[in-house]
This record gives sequence, structure tokens and C-alpha cells, in this order.
Amino acid sequence: MASKLPTEVISHLMSFLSVSDRKEAALVNTAWYEASMDPALQRDMVVNFSDSNVTNCHTRRKLTHLLLNHIDNSTSSVNEMVKFFEYMSESLINLSLKGSNITEGTFVKLLSLCKNLTVLDLTSCNSLFMSGNLLDRKSDVQSLKESLQHVKKLNLASVRFLSDVSFNRILSVCPNVEELSLAHAQITFNSSTYYPQGSKVGTNSAVLTFHNVLDFVDRQGPKLKSLNLSRTTIANCHLSELARCQNIALEELILVGCREITDSGLGQFCRQQKSLQRLDISSCTDITDSGIAAVATNLTQLRSFKANKCRQMTDNSVKLFKYMSLLESLDLSECYELFSQGMIQGLCSGIQSKLTHLNLSCCTALTDYFVVELTKTVPSLVHLDLGSLFNITDISVHAVSKRLKHLRYLRLAWCKELSDKGLLGLEELDDSKYETHVLDGHNGQCRCTRRHSEQGSNIFKKPSGSGGKDKKMSIGDLEAMVKNGGELYSLSNLSGLRTLDLTSCSKFTDLGLKEAIKFKELKSLSLGMVHGMTNESLVAIARNNPSLEEVHLNQCINITDAAVEALTSKCPRLAHLDVSSCDRLTNHTLYYVETNCHRLRHLDVSYCSGLTPEAVDKLEGSMKGLHTVHKRLVGSTGTR
Repeated sequence: MASKLPTEVISHLMSFLSVSDRKEAALVNTAWYEASMDPALQRDMVVNFSDSNVTNCHTRRKLTHLLLNHIDNSTSSVNEMVKFFEYMSESLINLSLKGSNITEGTFVKLLSLCKNLTVLDLTSCNSLFMSGNLLDRKSDVQSLKESLQHVKKLNLASVRFLSDVSFNRILSVCPNVEELSLAHAQITFNSSTYYPQGSKVGTNSAVLTFHNVLDFVDRQGPKLKSLNLSRTTIANCHLSELARCQNIALEELILVGCREITDSGLGQFCRQQKSLQRLDISSCTDITDSGIAAVATNLTQLRSFKANKCRQMTDNSVKLFKYMSLLESLDLSECYELFSQGMIQGLCSGIQSKLTHLNLSCCTALTDYFVVELTKTVPSLVHLDLGSLFNITDISVHAVSKRLKHLRYLRLAWCKELSDKGLLGLEELDDSKYETHVLDGHNGQCRCTRRHSEQGSNIFKKPSGSGGKDKKMSIGDLEAMVKNGGELYSLSNLSGLRTLDLTSCSKFTDLGLKEAIKFKELKSLSLGMVHGMTNESLVAIARNNPSLEEVHLNQCINITDAAVEALTSKCPRLAHLDVSSCDRLTNHTLYYVETNCHRLRHLDVSYCSGLTPEAVDKLEGSMKGLHTVHKRLVGSTGTR
């Protein structure tokens, strides 16, 4: 019956599926495969060719996103590629030549055919710019100016041989660029050395100067929406010059790893460019509370803010985040001076937050108090990273499982205090009781600290008789609670979860893992260093999570070949498998991988003492689709 549906109807149905689900549906029959070839369904698919033999691609597929990182510049190969690009010219909108050794002539031939290109990535294309002859002929310039007039996003990151002349030439054929990346480019900021006062800027063929970049920004005016100057030596004075450019209204600025930027430069930019919607100052280590406060108070339109590794940030500036009511994505990972009280004031102030993505990895001072309040006030989260928050307990897992029903990504790696009770939701979360206990503390910490030693008489109290509630429960007790419990907010309550990372949560056992990890759409699962896991839970996980594509089981010392057999047979989509340092595995594991994992692309068997190098080499030779195999010290029993 399904095969008799019109192709248009099947294509429309497929538009509601993820890429991996569409790939599965395309294998049902010929009609469904034809429907999957609809160009509208190819827009979120990137095809990566590791060599220049692109002509093997199915000729009926109209590619929209192509990554070609190796070019054979021989005449025959270039001619074949020209034919391929002629066929794909109408549909191709995103082309990446990242790291390729393409020459000037081949570049002009291929790009002149791409009439509808909107994204062009030339990252690390050093051979293209090395000679300085790119686009030195007027005919080449005219040809590419016609074909590349629709390019909106241009990436020139990590090009070592970029100069003012070559920069101006490549931008002249892309007149409508809105997003420009010069990350890790060799930009000379002391332009006066190369252009004395009164001389014409833009004629230097040896270096790329900041004044020349500023001239482009001025010329582009309001067209330019995004600029990436990450990992360059830009300083405060240069950032101020950029902010003063006439007629620009940047929406995105990326300054990752710009260590010369301080509060004064960032503050001046924020005061003059208030239309900014996305800002990334990750690893700008000299930014302090003053700079963060300037961001929070001036950039009220900000929707995405990344400040990971800005380790001088404290609660004094974070509490001002309440003014950024439109914020949708926030990354504060590895900011060690953030505490629960300040984070609650900034993110849980009562305003209905629009946050969907939040990364707080390694913010080690945060506690359950903050996580509970976060789940109450920001229920729209779809991406949450709480990795390495050593102070959070099962209370946080209960709150997340109960309230964040839209969650798609959850990372709890290295949260050492989490246990099976958290996964299973066995204890009812009493928010009010927990809040009363913590509110009187300092920065969300318990009152029972030296900071409150003056109230020492109130610390030690006579037992109330309810101490038995906290008594450590046996596996039998937990199993009884699972069978007899009422409404439980287990982790499986997050039914839409796609990615789950529980790496090094050492208190988890088979009971919690097999009962809680049940997700029909889970794609990626990380259980590395969960030493309490055995074959029993892995077999159950394989049975209950059929969509798994990526599984990490490194240093799971109790799993054997039987677990790998179950995983590989029950999860046919498996493309990435990490079983490194699993010493109980033998060559039978490799047999199961070869027999069942027809779509495997990445395999890590490093430090597996039970495997033999010969068997691994044989597997690598027989599985043609396998891209990478990590096999360091396979079969070794020595010290790692």
C-alpha cells in the first residue's frame, strides 16, 4: 500500500523525519528511494568526498551541500569534475574546499559553474593563495563575479598566504557577502608600517593589514552581518575602530581566543553596536565582570552569548543577565567563580526565559539549588550540559527528568554523586524543603560551613528519627521500589532525548541503566568508565534504543563479547563504536562488528588486551566503509 502512494506525498512525509530516519525509509522500496531524491530533502544533507572522484555519485541526486577536501589537478580529473559541476550547478548552494590543494585554474573553472552558490568555504586553502596570482586576469574576475554574486557566507579562516591584494580580489567577486570569517588569519594590525600616511591602502601583495579589512567593512556597510576575527592579535584600539565604522550594524561578532581584548575595548564596542544578536568571546581571558556587565546592559537584543573560559567572571556580572530577555543560547562552561545564588538571579529571575541551549560544564561551584530553580523557570531547554558539576546529586536529575520534557541533549558526565535513584526517580522531589535548607546559605551553599561558624550552636541538632530515610539502599530494595512505585520521574521521561552522556558516573549500576535508558530516538550514548555496568544492562540498552548511531563504552571493564553481539545486532544504524580499554573483549567482538555493523565508519579498540593486531588489521581490510580505526597497543598487557 505504501508503495502506491504518490511520490510527492511520500516526499512530504519524509520531510518530517531526521536525516538518519530518511536514509532508513529510502531503503523500503524503489518508490520510497525515488521520493528521497527530492531536492527539497537534500537541503540538510552534506556529502563529503575524501577524493576528487565525484563522478561516482548517483547522477540523479541533486546535491545542495558538498565538501570536497582533496582535488586531483590532473587534466582528466579536472575535466570529469567540470562535467559533474555542470550537472550540479543549479542545486549546489554550499561548497566547502576546506584544506584542499586546488589550483587557481581549477578554482576558476569549477566556481564559474556554480550559479546559485550562497556559502563558500576556503578554510586552509593555502595552495590557492600561495602564488598571489588568483584572479589576476580580468576575464576570470568577470566570470566569477557573475557566478558568485549570490554568495552570502565566505570563510577564509587559516589561510596563511592571504594578502591585501588577494583579499580584495576574492571579495570583489563576492559583492554581497554578509558573513565573513578571518579566524586564525595572518592579519597585520600595525598597518602604518606598510601604509605610511597618505598612501593608498589595499595594494600590498605580501601581507593582509587590518586597515584593508576596515576598508572592506566600510564599503560593505549594512550588508555585513557577521565577522569572525577569532585567534588573531586584535586589540582594544582595533575593536574600537571597527565599532566606529560608518553604516554598519553587525549582528554577530566572534572573537574566540583574542587574548588582547579587555573590558574597555569590549565595553566600547557594545555601546556602539547595540544591534548585536550573537557574541562569542570564549577564551578571552582578560575579560572581567566589567566587560560582561557592558554586554548584559547594552546588548539587550542578544540571542546567543558564548563566554566559556572567561574565568574572571563572577556572580556580580552574571546576575545582570536578567536584562537579556531574548537570550536563547548561553555558554558559560569552565567559569569557576559562578555560584548558585548569582546564577538564579541572572537566569531564574521570574521573567519567562527563552533559553533553549545552556552549557555550564565545569562550573564546579553550582549545586542542586540552582538546577532545581532552573528547571522551574526555564522549561523550554532542549540542550543542557551539566558535565563535571561535582556538587549536584540525584535531586538535580529528578528535577530535569520531571520538568524538561523538550530536552534533546543532556550531558551529566563526571557528576560523581549521581546514582541509580536519580536515574529511576525513586525519591519524590521536595523542592520547598530543599529550598528552605539552602536559601540561608552563602552563594547557594549549605549553611553547614565555616562561613557560618558563628551559628555553630545550630549546626548540631538532636536526631529527629527520620534518619533512616537516608540509609543506603540495597539493590533488592531498589528493585522492590521499581516494581511497587507509583508515578516515577525516571530519566526515560525525557522521551525526545537524542544525545545522552553519562561518562564516569561511577555509582550507576545495571538496575538504573537498564530501566532508565529507554529512548526510541536516542542517537548518541556515552557510558565510558561506568564500571558498574555489565552485559545485563548493555543488552537491555541495545534492545530499548534501536536508533543508536554512536556508542562510547571505553573502560567498561565488565562487558564481554556477548554485550557487543547484542549491541551490534539490535542497533543496525551503528556508525561509531568506542570499546577502548575493554579488556574482556576478544576477537569474537570483531566478528560481530564485521557481521552486523554494515554502516560502521569509526571504531576504537585501543588498549584492548584480548584482541590481536592481526584480527584488527583483517577487519580493517574487509570493511570498506570503515573510515578510521584506532588500535593503539591492541593486544598489549603492559602499562598504559
